Amino acid sequence: MGKAAIDEILAGNDYPETGTYKQAVDFIDFSANGQNFTQVVVTLTPDRPRLRNGKKLVVVGGEPGSEYALDFVSTIEGKEGPAIWLAKRGITFIALTRVGRWNFLAPSKDGSWESVPIGKRMPMFSRTQKAHWAESDYEVKHSGLSGNVSAGVSAVYRFPRKGTALEKQMLAATPRVFVEGYRLALEKAIPDRRGSLVLFWGMSTGGASLYPLAKYYTPDGYLGWGTSSTGLAYVNGRTLDGNFNDVYEHSALRVRERGLDDFEFYTKNIDPQIRAKWWQAAQKDPRFKSTEDAAMQFGAAALTEQGLRLWQSDFLPAADRKPGLAAFMQAMFEPSYPPAELKSIPILDLNGTNDEALPPATVDANRKVMEPYAKKYRVGRIEGLHHYLFTQDSIKIVGSTWMRYINSGYFD
Repeated sequence: MGKAAIDEILAGNDYPETGTYKQAVDFIDFSANGQNFTQVVVTLTPDRPRLRNGKKLVVVGGEPGSEYALDFVSTIEGKEGPAIWLAKRGITFIALTRVGRWNFLAPSKDGSWESVPIGKRMPMFSRTQKAHWAESDYEVKHSGLSGNVSAGVSAVYRFPRKGTALEKQMLAATPRVFVEGYRLALEKAIPDRRGSLVLFWGMSTGGASLYPLAKYYTPDGYLGWGTSSTGLAYVNGRTLDGNFNDVYEHSALRVRERGLDDFEFYTKNIDPQIRAKWWQAAQKDPRFKSTEDAAMQFGAAALTEQGLRLWQSDFLPAADRKPGLAAFMQAMFEPSYPPAELKSIPILDLNGTNDEALPPATVDANRKVMEPYAKKYRVGRIEGLHHYLFTQDSIKIVGSTWMRYINSGYFD
């Protein structure tokens, strides 16, 4: 999509607002691998649902790398996010937050991390937790690298200390746990699955969790914008440049701080004064990544380490051991692969030509891996756009493009 088509979208109003919406936050408690977790889901329900072939349109957003669900609702400009843009046009939006990302102790009761110093933020896996983790629960390591040169590295890493409750929680937070939390959230948020056309949108790293989710909750299609692929596609893309190091990365129980240098990686094109304001707004985000890294990047060594350390732990329930070690380890790796269910699902993979994290060459490499597993797979590019939908113009451009694909029957 070139400049002329973009200008036409921005000058027009092909998809005007049709109503308002209600917003709700739900907490779902569950246990896995001998530990307790709380899944958070934010739902925007329009008062006048938009239908496609008699079914309500539902878009499910998987949160980006170091953000949380409310970034879909409000941009770092402090304006309405893509969730509201869609909800005001009759589309239900469901925002998923990975376990560990919601600050249950936020004074504002909205999951914000603004009150916690960025250097002391560690995942909160359950709403029963009464205090943030103490500095004695983890150790800090410096990578010697800057996060402003790559989306895959950070300057600061934090690791749980052995024997702590934090270590137990992080060991138990396997890739399958993230997927299970998502499944429970959708079972709660979509009461009428048969009467809904459900489209998944994994923003940035959100795609790495929404693709394996298809095995347990199968959507009607995948919308894409700056969407990561499966761990298998990710590691394949890295090896095209001769990088075989990621599979050995020590990331099993690593919390990767996404500081100002990481933030600047995605905002190099922004005026420094505006970037400074945006960075302050971004303090509400978790600004860290945790055990999802291993599955998303197909960290074979990390997945093996986490699985075996969990297997050797004293808290893994007997029911989880019963199928045997082989089945247990296979489950550790499963979320890194494209599931068989994708064969019945159309995939749309859109991104901008200036995408910092997923440039066109990366998207093309992902397609070569994923297309054989999908019902159909289409890549689309929008000229000049960047990775994140930070501005109102970018939201309108991408949202309108999605609507065109939906109305064309691509997902029917």
